[in-house]
Amino acid sequence: MGRKGFTLIELLVVIAIIALLMAIIMPALKIAKQQAQAIVCLAHLRQVVYGWYLYADENDSEVVGANTTLNPLDTFNFATSGPAPAFAGICRPQTDTGVDRGSGSTVEEEQAGIKKGLLWPYMEAIDVYHCPGDKRFLKAPTISGFGGVGGYRSYSAVGGMNGEEWTYYTRLTKMSGMKSPGDKYVLVEEADGRGYNMNSWIVDPDMAGGSGWVDPVAIWHNERSNLGFADGHAEKHRWVDEGTIEAAREGKTGASVSLGDKDIDYVRRFYPYEKLR
Repeated sequence: MGRKGFTLIELLVVIAIIALLMAIIMPALKIAKQQAQAIVCLAHLRQVVYGWYLYADENDSEVVGANTTLNPLDTFNFATSGPAPAFAGICRPQTDTGVDRGSGSTVEEEQAGIKKGLLWPYMEAIDVYHCPGDKRFLKAPTISGFGGVGGYRSYSAVGGMNGEEWTYYTRLTKMSGMKSPGDKYVLVEEADGRGYNMNSWIVDPDMAGGSGWVDPVAIWHNERSNLGFADGHAEKHRWVDEGTIEAAREGKTGASVSLGDKDIDYVRRFYPYEKLR
């Protein structure tokens, strides 16, 4: 009579082989998932850049305001060099009736602020503003003192594009002032840890007034970020300095850097603005 079933040794061998195969396959599946998310993210980013372009095309080359105000026609400025930027492309989180929620908001309230902004008529699809690799909205903000969820909108406009001037440069308010648009990134994946991406994304492009980094980037694509450029294309950039990566993981502002760090050199070189002060 033939043997039925497996022996204990045979079962253990099969289990060991399955475990070995899973150990080999799972990292590859994780990388494949990240790559798929990055492809979707690039498509979303290109659509946001396209909407940003359409606004300028229909408004006498005006760059839509990069700061997040409650009302799209409010003005908001940290500076210095003339009229404050107005006409917010994306507004602050708020209720459907316009009550300011800011930090401590829900995903729905952040989405309400997106829909209130002047970019919304050009991209009436809320998912376009979100990278599938951005999971901040599933947990609390990483910076203490801020409530609600960690943030839904993944992309921020650069401060030099009619946003925050900080103290180091004057911002561009007209597309006609843009030089070498194929080299200048205008949208960044940002990992703001305060509950939503507040205002614009900024660095100190000459490192005279601070650390260089002001706001963190995001590393949702295996220590890489997608960037949207002024000529309409989007591409993935790999970060290499540990300080950049640590700040991104923590959503930390003001990360310290040194001249010669590759990441800060890159973002300074291709940061758009009108002129240094």
